Amino acid sequence: MSKQAEIANDRAIQYWEQNRFDEAIAQWEDAINSNPNVAVMHHNLGNAYAHQNHTEEAIESLKRALSIDPNLVEAYNKLGRIFYRQGNRDLAFVSWKQALKIKPDFKDALHNLRLVQNSTRFDVNNEIPVYERDELAQGVGKASWKNRIRQGVGKLVGKNRKTNSE
Repeated sequence: MSKQAEIANDRAIQYWEQNRFDEAIAQWEDAINSNPNVAVMHHNLGNAYAHQNHTEEAIESLKRALSIDPNLVEAYNKLGRIFYRQGNRDLAFVSWKQALKIKPDFKDALHNLRLVQNSTRFDVNNEIPVYERDELAQGVGKASWKNRIRQGVGKLVGKNRKTNSE
């Protein structure tokens, strides 16, 4: 990263921490204009756009970050969160799985993937590998994931019974 881009990136982070979001975005845009091949700055800009609900710009920036550095797991994770908020659970699922393919113990992607799997196609046999990785990241025993599955299924069954009886 060039010195000028590094200074602009640092300044953008300071603005962000001061809740001066528009100024932070402008700084990241300037930093990218001076040095467009730094994946982290595209990622930071994508995060900022997502925070400001500029979804298309966020997706574009994050994809640009991944085109520069295809191993940037944080960008896959953020893309997954954006896709999930848009209601596209399949793309969210793909993004988080890609992050885990690169870094199997990446806690944020593990957590997000688990939430999507629990709220959509819930198949215990397909979930086991994710929960095993999850327990490694969280230091939880094997019985714990089974209990979470039982509790989740119990809540779903209980809600369905209540709804059917009303």
